Amino acid sequence: MEVATGPFVAALARAGGFAFTAPLLGEPSTPVRARLVFAVAVAVAVGGAAPAQDLNVVIALVPLELGAGALAGVSARLVLDRVAAGAQLIGLHLGLGFAADYDVRAGESASAVRRVISAIAGLAFLAAGGLEAGVRCVATPLAATDLGELTSAVALATSVMTHAVGFAAPALVAATIINIGLAVINRAAPALNVFSVSLTAVLVGGGLVLLGSAPTLAASIDGTARAAADLLTSWGTR
Repeated sequence: MEVATGPFVAALARAGGFAFTAPLLGEPSTPVRARLVFAVAVAVAVGGAAPAQDLNVVIALVPLELGAGALAGVSARLVLDRVAAGAQLIGLHLGLGFAADYDVRAGESASAVRRVISAIAGLAFLAAGGLEAGVRCVATPLAATDLGELTSAVALATSVMTHAVGFAAPALVAATIINIGLAVINRAAPALNVFSVSLTAVLVGGGLVLLGSAPTLAASIDGTARAAADLLTSWGTR
């Protein structure tokens, strides 16, 4: 397949920006070589199907192509971060902060709950066609409306915690009620020293609530992953 230089360079810049910021591909744990292979393979496929372009014009637009690809990847990541932030809240309120360690994917300390749920969300993103949607996003020609997506990305960033609290609400409510109950018992009978078993009580009670709300949490994870994939599918058409 003959690939024109102009379309290849444009697609490579956009695919490169996407590969280094998108969910899964942009994780620090993903080898740089894998990202480069993805970017080059997509650029060859897109460049071979695109009409010829003047190379000088394409080179001038490379920063915009790179920025558009990076912005698309960041936007999809912000959608998935709703689940990750919610999982972090669950871990903290269930008293699992002591089990946190450094997560290279998150670039910060993350609880075991966050790591597990983030991995599930990543698999759901793949199952929802996230990477395929990313390829279609890269293949979308650069348009002036892409710059307007920056406002959408800011809106996504500011709404992450709102969605995270909604995701973690069952565990947060359960932990709060259990802690209030333990405080009342300790106030009424100080000799019992109920706070010596508070961690166990919160873990057991919160775990039972999570078990009961598992179908809702799973549906929320799946919906969030599909929302990230849909965002990439509709990129540049909104």
